[in-house]
Amino acid sequence: MLRTAGAEKYDQWTAGTLKFDSPEVRNAFGVVGNIWLNPDYVVGGTTGIQTTFFGDSPLGLFDDPPTCYLHRQASFIPNFFPEGTVVGEDVDYFYLPPIDAAMGKPVLVSGNLVSLANDTPAGRSVIEFMMTAASVEAEVKAGNAIGPMNGVSLDWYPTDTQRGFAEILINADTFRFDGSDLMPGAVGAGSFWTGATDWVGGKSLDEALPSIDASWPQ
Repeated sequence: MLRTAGAEKYDQWTAGTLKFDSPEVRNAFGVVGNIWLNPDYVVGGTTGIQTTFFGDSPLGLFDDPPTCYLHRQASFIPNFFPEGTVVGEDVDYFYLPPIDAAMGKPVLVSGNLVSLANDTPAGRSVIEFMMTAASVEAEVKAGNAIGPMNGVSLDWYPTDTQRGFAEILINADTFRFDGSDLMPGAVGAGSFWTGATDWVGGKSLDEALPSIDASWPQ
């Protein structure tokens, strides 16, 4: 959605004001479907998509010869690589290029959210501190985080890989939090998942997309 419809439409979609059964979302599904539904592009075809355990999905990169050459995934996926894998030698990564140049260079991110259960001046001071580079310096230097705010030095990152991830964020024209995580749980962790799975399994978008919209909490 970020690469085909842009940030404004993406925000409307995650807020529920742009329906799944809309031209913009249908187009995004069509772009994905050109890859997912082509048996020459996906190991195991649509059955493989539905049945492969998430942690096993990148392992084809390490077969000899490889059964997988490209795997679109988040920066935490090395946690599932075989022991001893060296990023930059055994496997490498790159920024997924834009689909529509008019949308710039967007980046999709995930991360941690904080909120105040009790709105007090002291609590607000903590939140304000957490928005500074100093609050994440120790975590970044330990290799446990990518700092999302300005002021985080690239020199703080202990590995070239983490430094590269940070550079992707720095060079982004816009970035947005993961859409399914922004949506109500009943949708993002429920009907969006089942609807997309049903679509991969053979249901039409005419069936799958309205069913997701119908599940949106009132």
